Amino acid sequence: MKHLLIILTIFYFTSNLYSQECDETTISRMIKSGISNKTTEEQCGKIVEKEKSSENINNDYAKEIQSIRLAIGVAYGTFKYSDSYNTELSGDFDHDLNGAALGVSYIMVNENSFLYGGGLSLVSVNGPGWVSSKHRKLDSYTYYTSTLGYFEKKIFVKHFAAGFFYGLIGFNFHITDDILFQPNMRIGLKSLDVSWEEYIDFRSSTNVRTNYREDSSEIGLEIDLPFMYKIDSSFKIGWNLCLCRSTTEVSNGTGKYYFTSLNTFRQGPFSWAPNLLFDFVF
Repeated sequence: MKHLLIILTIFYFTSNLYSQECDETTISRMIKSGISNKTTEEQCGKIVEKEKSSENINNDYAKEIQSIRLAIGVAYGTFKYSDSYNTELSGDFDHDLNGAALGVSYIMVNENSFLYGGGLSLVSVNGPGWVSSKHRKLDSYTYYTSTLGYFEKKIFVKHFAAGFFYGLIGFNFHITDDILFQPNMRIGLKSLDVSWEEYIDFRSSTNVRTNYREDSSEIGLEIDLPFMYKIDSSFKIGWNLCLCRSTTEVSNGTGKYYFTSLNTFRQGPFSWAPNLLFDFVF
């Protein structure tokens, strides 16, 4: 009978280890019931360790996470020209632009996994140099009009820059413990600045070289799709797909100039070129 009571007591206190905190009273009763110190320490240690681990996980999700994000990537764009009077010039100078993108932002993730903050991005592209007509022939002039005579034209896109000062809101999804997906929407003020140069070579009159520059501003809206990998508690690295596009149109006489820059999907041998992202958590 005595041995049966000891077995039941051991079973009772052992089962309690998985349903209640292993406090000093429980430990004392276990020892009095004949459970060895080693077994008591092992069982209580496991429970305490499990409770601490669970508490740490809960704290990680409950606290707000703040970080500074640096984004670096490539950009590309297009230039198009049309002329309502000299229609033969339309499309002759269209070409691609290339450049870079840079951004810095502040991001806060709250206890409900909502993401918000703000930042500044800059996308700048330019042409390869002087671009002549696609139909140009050596030792001859490509164009002729009754008012201008024979002439040749070249265009050089020096830069097309888009600066975007924005606020953002989104959501923080945990794909795994270390991999995050953070889709967000950006809205704010976008400043556009474009500079280009034209050179016209006339056969029977003085050549003309002209510099142009235009700037404007507008409300901007972009969609950002970042994937981040957690290196440790203070640093993350990742990449994003940004649906980020800027356009401007400038009219000069009968000519129209179209400039576009993108920091998103691209057609060609490389279908897309994402930005590299670096998060510094504090």
